[in-house]
Amino acid sequence: MRSEAVMMKAGLYLVIGCVGLTEQTLQVNRQTPDMDERTLQEKYHIALTEEGLIGALQHQDSAVRTFAAMRLAYDGDKAAVRPILDALKVEKIDGDRIILATAAAQLGSDEGLNTLKSMCEERSWSPTVRMIAAQSMILDLGRQECLFDIVEVLRSADASPDDYSAAIIALNVLAFNRFKQMPSSQLDQIRDVCASYLNNQAPGLRIGAGMCIRDQGGPLAISRLLAAIDAEQDQAVRESLEKDVLSVRQ
Repeated sequence: MRSEAVMMKAGLYLVIGCVGLTEQTLQVNRQTPDMDERTLQEKYHIALTEEGLIGALQHQDSAVRTFAAMRLAYDGDKAAVRPILDALKVEKIDGDRIILATAAAQLGSDEGLNTLKSMCEERSWSPTVRMIAAQSMILDLGRQECLFDIVEVLRSADASPDDYSAAIIALNVLAFNRFKQMPSSQLDQIRDVCASYLNNQAPGLRIGAGMCIRDQGGPLAISRLLAAIDAEQDQAVRESLEKDVLSVRQ
């Protein structure tokens, strides 16, 4: 169904929730899970037409605004670019701003793309929210402009809860990005920063590092994973790393 396809976009902001994000991140992500086409029509009385959805971009309810933007982007409605950008200019919620910028970029807006890139770089934001923006840039749009910011956040992450959440998101994004047409020097940086997390004290980050290295493939990935398995004491992490090795070898 079309509504399911739209919500798959929103799902990117929720995938990481199962591994324990901070309350701030949950606040960023809370606006979309309970919204669908039926709710939009029956509860909010908004028609699924171009006019209805564009009008919904100014709705007082955050979930309505973001759902309308995603639906317009899914429909490929180019006429919605300017209304989405106008909504973005006045939006106060960081999570909503990410979604609106993504929707505009999906419709081909350079302004939306550039705004999303600036969100990856925005050091006044928490590392977690920056990584949500990077996740959208890479996984939703297939663009690599935020890779440097991901590497930067991973290198600077400490033991704080927010940095843990940011690192989890960053490692997952790197694991699912296929690094097409990337300079070898940049790929080496990504490999090294992922490998550094194989020794992290947090089991979830060691698992994320294994996934990241797995998806890079090649003999170096296998050797790093095998070395990590030899040193690993946590059974769940060991099993995950062993699966990563099998995946690379296949």
